[in-house]
Parts: sequence; C-alpha cells; structure tokens
Amino acid sequence: MISNGSHTKILIVDDDDSFLSSMRRIMRSHFEIVTTTDPVQALKIIEHHGPFAVVISDFRMPFMNGIELFSKIHSFDKNIQRIMLTGCAELQMAIDAINHGKITAFLTKPTPAGSIRLVVHDAIRAYNECIAEDKRNPEIQNEPLLEQRVFSELYTPLTIKEKEVLSLLAKGFSNAEIAIQLHITIGTVKTHLNNLFYKMDVNSRTKAVAKGIELGLTKASAVE
Repeated sequence: MISNGSHTKILIVDDDDSFLSSMRRIMRSHFEIVTTTDPVQALKIIEHHGPFAVVISDFRMPFMNGIELFSKIHSFDKNIQRIMLTGCAELQMAIDAINHGKITAFLTKPTPAGSIRLVVHDAIRAYNECIAEDKRNPEIQNEPLLEQRVFSELYTPLTIKEKEVLSLLAKGFSNAEIAIQLHITIGTVKTHLNNLFYKMDVNSRTKAVAKGIELGLTKASAVE
C-alpha cells in the first residue's frame, strides 16, 4: 500500500455486490478502500469521509448513472480522479463520460486486476500532484497538470488521414461511410484503423474515440 504521506483513499461505486466483493479482494492490500452500491450515498461519503483521491464507478446504476455521479463529483472537487469501469462500452456513453464526467480513465469489464491497479496508482499520483500544485499556486486551483496537457504529444505520429478517420469515428461513421467521406477504399479505412489502434494503444473504436477526446485529438462536439 502506498504510504508516503499522500492521499490514497479510493471509493468504488457499483450496484453489483459481487463485483464490489471482487474489487475489495484485488485492491484492499494495495489501497484504502471504501465501497457502496448507491451513487447518492457515494456523494455523502465523499463529503463526510474524504478526502478521496480516486472514485471508480460503473455506468448503469439506480437513481444516478456514472456520468451524472462524476459530473457532481467534478463540481464538488475537480482534483478527485474519476475512473469509469463498466461492461457497457457504447460509443456515445464513452464520449459523454469524457465530456460531462471529466473522467481520468475509461475501462471496460472485464479488465485484469493488475491493469486496474496500475490505472489507480497513476490516478492517485495525478491527484496528489494536483494537490501539490494547488498549494504552490493557490490562485490557480485545479488547473490541468502539465503532464496531462502534453499527453497528446505522445500521439503526434498520427497522420493527417488517421486524424480524419478518428474525427469521423467520433461522429459515429461506419467504415463504409468513412470511405465515402474520405474518397478511399474500405480496405484503406481498415488499415488506418489498425494504425490508430496501435499508435493509441487501444483495441476498439469506442476506446479510440474516448482516448482521442481525452487527449484533445478530436472533439465530441463533432458528434451529431
């Protein structure tokens, strides 16, 4: 467990008790864990039992979905890192999670335990860097970290055509529609997609769009 004086407490929100049990089992020896099945209760927990460095939430839950929960958390404390871990990986949902929930990471079930822990470690580090930055510059609260602002530099190898394909993906275009729009063959579209997936380290169209929005490579405002 991280113990260098930094904030390490995380809150996990999911209406599936069995999933929460599984998360406690794989996380409790690494982090300080609080869980709840109720997103409304989660907000009360954050208010009265914080600070929390990270909140992990499912998307589909009673009373309030994960995007709505994250949006409220972002309004309450912009520094809290928000991770969506869901079995519902719809394109529009991923886009909304990035834009309205201001999420740190988007993971789909099932995700290996080691991968989840790695993402949480990174999120905790980001949270504590935000806190440290706020203390150094109290007049600039919750400004995005320099590390986060320059993430897009890691993906500049995307060609102009690959960026065009990514932009059309964000609009929900199919391979055939992309081919027509860009005046290329479907085979060429598939080649561009394969290159996108490799360069962005993703394995699906949904994740490519979500990461593209997160890194500023495309905009959700393009979605019609």
